[in-house]
Amino acid sequence: MRDIKNSKGKMVCRLDEKASIVEIVHKGCKTLIHFKPDGTAEVINTEAV
Repeated sequence: MRDIKNSKGKMVCRLDEKASIVEIVHKGCKTLIHFKPDGTAEVINTEAV
């Protein structure tokens, strides 16, 4: 996974280009966005560990 940072150097998400997944962790919650080959997106929300 590759860390994506904003202009101030703070990490905002992680990107897995091979699996087409974006991972966002914010205030104890983790959101995974999986882009499927048919063009749809699956969003999974969980508590961060």
